[in-house]
Amino acid sequence: MCPAREYSRLLVLRGVEECLILERLNRFTIRVKIDDQEDLVFLQNTGRLLEYIVRGRRGFCAPTARPEKLRRRLFAIPEDGLAAVVDTYLQSRAFEEAVNRGLIPWLEGYQISRRNIPLAGARIDYLMSREGADLILELKSAALRLGDYASYPDCPSTRAVKQVGEMMGLVERGARAIIAFIAAIPNIRGFKLNYEADPALCSLIARAHAAGLEVRGVQMAYEPESSSIILLNPDLAIEI
Repeated sequence: MCPAREYSRLLVLRGVEECLILERLNRFTIRVKIDDQEDLVFLQNTGRLLEYIVRGRRGFCAPTARPEKLRRRLFAIPEDGLAAVVDTYLQSRAFEEAVNRGLIPWLEGYQISRRNIPLAGARIDYLMSREGADLILELKSAALRLGDYASYPDCPSTRAVKQVGEMMGLVERGARAIIAFIAAIPNIRGFKLNYEADPALCSLIARAHAAGLEVRGVQMAYEPESSSIILLNPDLAIEI
């Protein structure tokens, strides 16, 4: 594994604690053990995460912004000397930091203008602007490993179908739109769609890409030694 100093550190996390995963109670709540004490922690990811949220696996937790609910959030799972970032909020924050610092070559010169953009019956994560030129960009978490590849989705998503359909209509009218997959897992060589989980969605993404929708990938991971989320590859190879 290459030294992390060769990569850009995007976010430094404070108050990180190791935990032992016991069980997933629902989409957003995980029962863990920290220092021999059981606790409930928050998970911000609606995917199944079947290879990561497994009884007996270690994890990393950090304080939440609203401790009156759950005090900690489970955000990463150790893997191959680093850790997979499973928290979609931190994935987004790290991506925004990379954009603001000009570390994403295919977004050179663009700045985030607005977030949570309405598009017909859907909502898209970002409106970005550069010298009067606009684009819309939707982030998706690709926290599923298929061999040497990160993949998406790990379960069906009617929300994503709606988003991609609206974005395809936009590019067919001449606008620029991007769906960017955050592959927040170490030691992969690219990204590919997981047709087995949702063939309709993956086929729609492929058709939208043929119509002009850009499909991009960004690889990041958590480095426990520096307590940082690091940028591993700002332009990950994509297989459609």
